Amino acid sequence: MATYLTPSCLHESVLITDQTVVLDRLHIAEGASFDSYAQEHNRYCLPNTRVELLEQIAGWATNLSAEPIFWLNGMAGTGKSTISRTVARSFADRGQLGASFFFKKGETDRGSLSKFFMTIAADLVVKRPSTAPHIKAALIADRSITSRNATEQFQKFLLEPLSKSDVAEEPVAIVIDALDECEQEDDIKRLLYLISRFETELPDRVRIFMTSRPEEPFRSQFDKIKRKSSRVILHEIPKPVVEHDINVFLRYELSGIRAEFNSLVPTDRHLALDWPGQSSFDRLAKMAIPLFIVAATICRFICDRRIATPGKQLEKVLSRSVDGLRQLETTYLSVLENLTVGVSVSQQEHIIQEFRHIVGCIILLAKLYSHKLRKVLASKSHFFSKMRFDSCRHICLQLAQPRFSCIPRCLFLHRNEAK
Repeated sequence: MATYLTPSCLHESVLITDQTVVLDRLHIAEGASFDSYAQEHNRYCLPNTRVELLEQIAGWATNLSAEPIFWLNGMAGTGKSTISRTVARSFADRGQLGASFFFKKGETDRGSLSKFFMTIAADLVVKRPSTAPHIKAALIADRSITSRNATEQFQKFLLEPLSKSDVAEEPVAIVIDALDECEQEDDIKRLLYLISRFETELPDRVRIFMTSRPEEPFRSQFDKIKRKSSRVILHEIPKPVVEHDINVFLRYELSGIRAEFNSLVPTDRHLALDWPGQSSFDRLAKMAIPLFIVAATICRFICDRRIATPGKQLEKVLSRSVDGLRQLETTYLSVLENLTVGVSVSQQEHIIQEFRHIVGCIILLAKLYSHKLRKVLASKSHFFSKMRFDSCRHICLQLAQPRFSCIPRCLFLHRNEAK
């Protein structure tokens, strides 16, 4: 007896075939999507944190009369990527996510535009199957399209598929995180130009969420599309909101550290249920605010049992807070003094040498930093995110904390003393 496919089943079968053809032909950047293995251990916003901001983004995504582009900018350590992952997951849970791409320096595929549009297209084909026939047609029409320039790929893998696919679908959100992690400035300029140039040709339902630091070339490019974009400056969110969120984060992390430690040691060594106590907690929170990266660094140090117990590690962190040191110094000195503990002599030598090469340059710049140099730096747009101007026109050079893979204890010691 013959078997006949219904029109809907036949259509679905064709889409599956198209998806397979497309996915076989596209070269994607591994680890770029928010839910990839490379992102598995990265954090999401905790419940009851970033509440107003996440609600604002959710409302923007579903409001078809709102600006099509949302730019979240903030200085290093303010939690942009954590918010991006949370936003992408939220969009995915609601069936709104079309694609996501998380840039990352040092990883060839994720540090440039070479596979950006193909990765976005691959995501779209899976999450919005109606785009598959159009992307397949582009691949068939031009077998070299995967190696064409960014403009060609933008049109064939993003603009045309979204414009030609079912306009009755739900809003389609594309999340692009950490534009500043794209290694070539020309790539960044090209991507922002393409988005601004062709934004009016995209359907109203398409929403593009992007994050970056507030420096060039992002500011000038977004200024050109000011009427088409919503923007939030993360490091200017009201202090009480940031304080609340960091308090929630610290309580969650410290509770987890206590529970894990207590599960590994005899009862007589357990940390108290109210550990670390309100007074110690308040001091930790004061040290961390307003940077989430400082709070995270404190917690990572406290839970490092290679060196000592959480209680002892906590004492080391708090002992620094009575010396009148500034916030970041207070946080990092305890870390710096202990990161070579438990490593071999050869590893210590490597760590110390790496530290001198990198931090030595910063120290030299600090010594050379003069009033005249301040004026020069102020005129350089690429220093913008590092410089803050108050109402009295005073200038404060903010050195964003470096993310060293390993940092020695001998912060300012002579070579002989370091040994």
